[in-house]
Amino acid sequence: MCFTVSIYASTHSIETDLGASFDSAEDYRPYFHVSGFVHPHLPLVTNAEPEQIQLCEWGLIPRWTKSFEAARDIRKMTLNARRETIYEKPSFRDAIRKRRALLPVNGFVEWRHEGTVKQPHLVRPIDRSIITLGCIWEDWTDPASGEAHRTFSIVTTDANLLMSQVHNVKQRMPVVIAASDRLPWLHADDREEIEPCMRPLEEGVLEAFPITREVSSIKVNTTEEQLLEPVGPILT
Repeated sequence: MCFTVSIYASTHSIETDLGASFDSAEDYRPYFHVSGFVHPHLPLVTNAEPEQIQLCEWGLIPRWTKSFEAARDIRKMTLNARRETIYEKPSFRDAIRKRRALLPVNGFVEWRHEGTVKQPHLVRPIDRSIITLGCIWEDWTDPASGEAHRTFSIVTTDANLLMSQVHNVKQRMPVVIAASDRLPWLHADDREEIEPCMRPLEEGVLEAFPITREVSSIKVNTTEEQLLEPVGPILT
């Protein structure tokens, strides 16, 4: 699964990589790592406005959700959407067909089980570039307050060889959309075109290494880059 991401690139770097512009760059908040369970607003490019980078809330709220209380409960369960069931789950099946997005990140954190110990690992591109994660999105309006929310879920798939070593119990990884697949992911109409984009990432793109276990108790980190320093060997 994928519940913690790292996105601290500058707005200029993100805009250059995605070929899109922030609609509110002054509100962008970089994170060395952040947990989805605090439901941060992260930069997203959607198929509806592919030339804009919008700050959207992590934790998809289906448009049929009837109250803020229900939304608060469901978004904790929709941080991720599994590739295998995304076309069947009521929360996701309409979005995967019509509302897909890209989330730029510098990396993400997953936990390797070593006996009774869970050791966090940072997973990032070998060349330190930005990668984009495949997402689905949804608009929801709170019927009581009228407040509009644009929310999203990260799509996950089977682990590749590297991630099978890191995420060694769940054997999952987020869908990483290669640069050549970004336009098909955003704009494809048919399931036959969309599903290949959700395959496990090819080898040789990412590296992973253990980081301090302190991050396990820190849900939001905006200032302490040293928490992402390697404390063990790098896997590739």
